Amino acid sequence: MQLNAGKEVVDVLSLAYASGQPVMLEGPHGVGKSQLVEEAANSLGIGYIVRDLSLMEPPDLIGLPKFENSKTVYAPPSFLPTTGKGLLVLEELNRCEKYMRSPCLQLMTARCLNDYMLPTGWLPVAALNPAGEAYDVQELDPALQSRFIRIQVRADVKSWLAWAAKNGVHPAVRSYVEQLDRVFESSNPRSWAYVSNVVTAHESSGAGDRKALLAAVAGLVGEVHATAFMKTYRGEATATVSADTVLRSYKKVRPTVSGWARERKTDMLQSVAHSVMVALQNSDLCAEIRTDASMTKNLGCFIADLPADIGRKVKVSAKNGGALP
Repeated sequence: MQLNAGKEVVDVLSLAYASGQPVMLEGPHGVGKSQLVEEAANSLGIGYIVRDLSLMEPPDLIGLPKFENSKTVYAPPSFLPTTGKGLLVLEELNRCEKYMRSPCLQLMTARCLNDYMLPTGWLPVAALNPAGEAYDVQELDPALQSRFIRIQVRADVKSWLAWAAKNGVHPAVRSYVEQLDRVFESSNPRSWAYVSNVVTAHESSGAGDRKALLAAVAGLVGEVHATAFMKTYRGEATATVSADTVLRSYKKVRPTVSGWARERKTDMLQSVAHSVMVALQNSDLCAEIRTDASMTKNLGCFIADLPADIGRKVKVSAKNGGALP
């Protein structure tokens, strides 16, 4: 089942802990799976341990053998809990080698591994990336997956903004993300948290070279987002003319856009144009525009109202995305 990254997932983790049923969280990189586990543990008043399986070798999990009383026994690694309560999170379950995955799954389902027993107060949680990511993933046995509560975690702007407000994310970052309903389809939540760190450091150092800031932000979220974000950061963007409004209700904002064009407020027009170009990176939205006469007309009118050079860029983006023929 798909759930928004936020309270919905935290609530399921809490219920899973109460029932003792292991959980499998599946979601793209940067969606905040580890953060959600931390929030769940904090809300339950228990501990949590996180390990990345793709960085481990078998002895890191199984432990090293030793000879005692004429028998071979294994000394478990120090990170595995022996007392208390908490969530034991093993990440990258479908990216690690098979020789790591097999003992890991035994630990998560049987709660034991050689001479080690997971304490009853601890719940195993697996985290994995869906097929189709930029890196290779391995398909897990369906029979094995059936032993877990499986949750597909998706990025959600509203939930992320609530988290961002509590965790000191820079106001300009929150403002930019709030303007774009589909921002997490072409970037990920973790990257925007990193953007906040970069902007805060930039200001702490005396707000020096803006080009360096632009380059750093582009390195995190791409050039299109970075350019549009810098407009918001400088206070030149406006949330009243969003990409969604342009595409679905352009009549409401056309006087504003036309006024900016007459007054040659190029920065304002570029900001809105960038928002629309970011939105046009979504193939599903482009398909919707292509089959919706009203949205096609809105996009065409918007392009016509822009200065020629800006309009050409938007038109190219629309054609590349398949929104326009």
